[in-house]
Amino acid sequence: MKFAALYIAAICATAQATSYDYVVVGGGTAGLTVANRLSEDKHLTVAVIEAGFNAEGLQEVFVPGLIGTGISFSTLNWAYATVPQANLNGRVLTVNAGKALGGSTIINSMIFPRAEKEQYDAWGELNNDNTWTWSALLPFFKKSELFTPPNKFQTESGVRFLASVHGFAGRVKVGFPNFFFEQSALWRKAAEGLGFPASPDLANGDPHAVGIAPNSLDAANNTRCSAACAYYTPFQDRPNLVVITNATVSRILWNNNSASGKLTASAVEYLIKNETWTVGVSKEVVLSAGTVGSPKVLELSGVGNSTILKAAGVKPVLNLPTVGENFADHVHSWANAFTKITLTKDALLLNPEFASAQLALWFKNRTGLYSAAPRSLSIAAPSDVFTPSQLNTLIAQAEANLTHFASQFANGNPALAKGIAAQHSIALSLYKRNKELPLEMNAEPGYSGPTAFGARPARNYTAINSVLYAPLSRGRTHIVSSNPLTPPAVDPAYWAHPLDIAAQVGGIKLARRMLVAPPLDSIYAGEFEPGTDKRTDADIEEWLRGVVASDNHEVGSLSMMPQSLGGVVDTSLRVYGTANVRVADASIIPFPISAHLSSTVYMIGERAADIIRGGRA
Repeated sequence: MKFAALYIAAICATAQATSYDYVVVGGGTAGLTVANRLSEDKHLTVAVIEAGFNAEGLQEVFVPGLIGTGISFSTLNWAYATVPQANLNGRVLTVNAGKALGGSTIINSMIFPRAEKEQYDAWGELNNDNTWTWSALLPFFKKSELFTPPNKFQTESGVRFLASVHGFAGRVKVGFPNFFFEQSALWRKAAEGLGFPASPDLANGDPHAVGIAPNSLDAANNTRCSAACAYYTPFQDRPNLVVITNATVSRILWNNNSASGKLTASAVEYLIKNETWTVGVSKEVVLSAGTVGSPKVLELSGVGNSTILKAAGVKPVLNLPTVGENFADHVHSWANAFTKITLTKDALLLNPEFASAQLALWFKNRTGLYSAAPRSLSIAAPSDVFTPSQLNTLIAQAEANLTHFASQFANGNPALAKGIAAQHSIALSLYKRNKELPLEMNAEPGYSGPTAFGARPARNYTAINSVLYAPLSRGRTHIVSSNPLTPPAVDPAYWAHPLDIAAQVGGIKLARRMLVAPPLDSIYAGEFEPGTDKRTDADIEEWLRGVVASDNHEVGSLSMMPQSLGGVVDTSLRVYGTANVRVADASIIPFPISAHLSSTVYMIGERAADIIRGGRA
């Protein structure tokens, strides 16, 4: 079906009723999870309002090897522009987020591991609540999963699997591809030779290892399984579940007669083709619009920093000054080498006839290069990146300047300064115990980097993606206008902390060691990027300032922390000062984690639904 026809077919009319028990703002990863679970109770009515359309029928969505092509990063992407980044040569970067039913699971790389268990435990420590720790959250990770164990071919190709950490009756189809590139196996052996243990399962909460990541993949037909695939499509005929697409939420409307003395949401206002509609809510609003989208909706609704709201032309109704603050994001970098091997992902760009034949093969029998979105990962601990003396010096400097950076990152909010100081204290403690896991090293069987296809040599490559996973830097996102169609100002404040810079530079040095370590050295044909002229740490740092990008794993802008630490939601995910508004998405994550986010955000959705249905106050 052509895009135009799909778009027209996807335009949904207004809601089928004037009021619902629950209104979910955002039909993405956690939003559809919450809506699905709440609507399991046939006595409850649930409406989801989603700004994008249902894109499941697009081949760039469902074919694993077409990730990032077609309209994936245009129409299906919010593509938030950052403010100029002071520490990255004043560059304006792009933070990608899915704008479609299914959210970012429509456009992401389908990588589905979990983070270090002690990082999840940090959530509980910050909130003095052991229900937000690894052991308490693992059942909700498992509840989201419908896992397909590896078959003989996959096991022989290096896949490892622990049944005890997976779920087999959930919604998200998780499995492994049926094609693996040779250089990925060579790289895993090289990583092991450099001291990375072979992972028994990258979802086991102990990811300081190397292995093949599970994918959000329907192993039966080798297609992406997004949040729409998992939580909506099989259930779209439920009479008590309504999804409104192509609808931009403009604000939450409040009831001024709340007996509790707290703000009570009475309705949600949204736009379809510049026409304003309103849907009432009798129980709760659940914000699931993402780390940029959810604070935007709260601020447009008059909840946030009163000074910022007034400057944007919004009348404040609840002064909650840390809305949009504590924003953190992973930062992406690369090292690329020319390779002697002949079959890489580059072949799909270098030879259009070959690419057409491979796509035809996928449609014929789900095999070939387009059947895989292969990712072998190694999650690096501080000991893999720094010498003991380097690490001790960096930690000592960070501890000496802890209060300074906490105050700087808190943007004038004394409570949040305490919260960031608490986060940094935990992070530095984990650094000392080799548990903070600052980097993901990710093998790409082909070019991955900042140089466009036409501007680089037409050759085959092996790339090592090096991603800063444990940033200490904190930024913010805020509205600049009362117009809901105006994008907010997004400032991740990348590289604002010296330890972040040192870790990212160390990641490139580690990537270089990997590229020439046996047996990967057997296919090494020289370095392309950063380039052999980048010799010193200062050289690497200077190059990185001009090329690093968002890894699109933004968290923290509506943090789950006590109000005394600058939090926005409590451990029931309710927005402080409101009676019936909760948040369920990555914005509640108070402490960044060393993993791709989708499995964690599904867990948050499952946990939120459980809290709501359990009636927890």
